[in-house]
Amino acid sequence: MLFNSWEFLILLGITFAAYYAPWSAGRHGKAWQVTIALLASVIFYGWEDPRLLGLLAVSCVGNSIATARIILHKVNGDEVRVRRWVRLAVILNLALLGIFKYAPFLGGMLGGLPPSWVAMLKAIPLPIGISFYTFHGISMIVDVARGEVTRESDAMVSKETRFAKGVRDIGFYLLFFPQLVAGPIVKAKQFWPQIAAKRLEDIQWELVLRSLIAGFFLKMVAADNLAEQTVTLTKPWIVSAGPLDLILLLYGYSMQIFSDFAGYSLIAIGLAAMFGYRFPINFDFPYLSTSITEFWRRWHMSLSAWLRDYLYIPLGGNRKGEARTYFNLFLVMFLGGLWHGAEWKFALWGTLHGVLLGVERFCFRKRTRDQASLPRPAWRAVLGWFYTFHAVTLLWLTFLMPDLRQIGIFFQELMIPGKLLGPAVFSSLVFGSIAVVYHAFGWWREHRADEFNRFRGSWRESFAYGIMLFLILTNSGAPQGFIYFQF
Repeated sequence: MLFNSWEFLILLGITFAAYYAPWSAGRHGKAWQVTIALLASVIFYGWEDPRLLGLLAVSCVGNSIATARIILHKVNGDEVRVRRWVRLAVILNLALLGIFKYAPFLGGMLGGLPPSWVAMLKAIPLPIGISFYTFHGISMIVDVARGEVTRESDAMVSKETRFAKGVRDIGFYLLFFPQLVAGPIVKAKQFWPQIAAKRLEDIQWELVLRSLIAGFFLKMVAADNLAEQTVTLTKPWIVSAGPLDLILLLYGYSMQIFSDFAGYSLIAIGLAAMFGYRFPINFDFPYLSTSITEFWRRWHMSLSAWLRDYLYIPLGGNRKGEARTYFNLFLVMFLGGLWHGAEWKFALWGTLHGVLLGVERFCFRKRTRDQASLPRPAWRAVLGWFYTFHAVTLLWLTFLMPDLRQIGIFFQELMIPGKLLGPAVFSSLVFGSIAVVYHAFGWWREHRADEFNRFRGSWRESFAYGIMLFLILTNSGAPQGFIYFQF
């Protein structure tokens, strides 16, 4: 179910009304609200294909039981059983991810298997959002085992009579529909302390409205309209475009993928706030970055934090010498690429990002802390931005094109003169400018804080959001699935 569908709006209205029903303020308000949100999440996920609920149930129940048992054994001081449950839970998560996401990929690589086996492996469907709820499960298991998750009811499963309540709350963290299929990847230590009865009067409506309007504007007006134009970059239309068209449309796709995913994240933040929960910011104007390193501090921030906390640091981070640091950077980005998809093109995307991160670290490793804190000359910042934006944009080809061969065709077509596809390029520039203006707004916020603060809360801001709402109603593109649903 898409956030920008009538079915979802109906589900949201019913869920909101039931969630804040008069009796939700009573003694059992938390239990009622969590149950309502869980039911809505199940309907949301299984709407298009109810068969997916079986896998989601296995993941949720398995992680819930494992987490509850880990908390129980930690309360009892039994670290041996804690480690056993951690290993079991991590193996369960990786096994599910491996079977449903990577088995078809491996089936195509293994030539010794019988043809019927290969066909069977390739026929395994890819469940929506499996990478996201798998990462949620693993982070929860690890944080609980480390003792990093704190909440008033840490003893919720210290007694068997509270086991069911513990599993319910854990399941709520895993399944809460705003972040279920495409993040942000919210850590248990961020979410669990928030699980409590919520009151209608405590809703931060300013946050809700800003997030939802900006999110739907980026998705429906920018991303969905751009999707109708950037399809030209794929077969068979690509051969009819000229080099300038291809370059400008690639810029359009760069703005499309940002608008699509940043829009989703803002919608998720706004929806969570409607139900009394705070999600972390997932995008911080990433196209303002002046290095690939900075880009990964601004783009999909919850994934970057997950890879850092649960992969890069456990591998040794930068604590085991320069050679090991470069290896860790490369490995983390390579695996991050494969996390996006079980295809060689995603492995290439991750590998090249890892190489660029390593090159940047090598080039700037001799800068002292004092030097690093000094402002850079404007020309160097502009040059860094130009390099970063174009490197990131060029690598988005791996997301757009179906395979490496199509990427090769793109570069071949750059060398062949062709006619201008005026309407597609013009529309791409118009709707792509939305993301440009959005980043200009971010630059204003970062570099002109006083002016920005005067803008916030003024009639000018209200007018700007009113214009966005008007354009959502009048200039939305044909509804498109969110790009990151496939991951």
